[in-house]
Amino acid sequence: MTQLPQAVLDRFATSYAVVCAFITDPEGRVLVVKPTYRPEWQFVGGMIDRGESPHEACAREVKEEIGIDLPVGDLLVLDYVPDHGFDSAPMTVYIFDCGIVQDPAGIRLQADELADFACLPVDEAAARFHSTNSARVERAAEARRTGRTSYVPQSGPAPR
Repeated sequence: MTQLPQAVLDRFATSYAVVCAFITDPEGRVLVVKPTYRPEWQFVGGMIDRGESPHEACAREVKEEIGIDLPVGDLLVLDYVPDHGFDSAPMTVYIFDCGIVQDPAGIRLQADELADFACLPVDEAAARFHSTNSARVERAAEARRTGRTSYVPQSGPAPR
């Protein structure tokens, strides 16, 4: 394999990559989790490890965080966040449809990262997210309903 000169590599964009799992209970309520390290709730998910595909990372994060295996289905939401506030590199967010958890009582939280979980109506789930992330809840629900991936990138800095 030919190595590109550093001057060429320096022009390419780099980006953090994050995966999220859109999971519902049998009544259609959205599964959200409360991290131990931040005040807002979020989807099950996390950073993609080097060498992992987004689908593989999503499956791993679901297993690690809630202790169950779920199939990773269609891509529901893809976002590009140029300024997320914790580093200068932008972030790409993938939200996959991970189906329905038939019995939420079987969820086993990753104790060192997650304090709680809840299955909530879409609007209530979105209200628990940070304001810069809350729209993704409705967009994921709509994408599941329509079968059409949502891509609405942020065009400016994220609010602080």
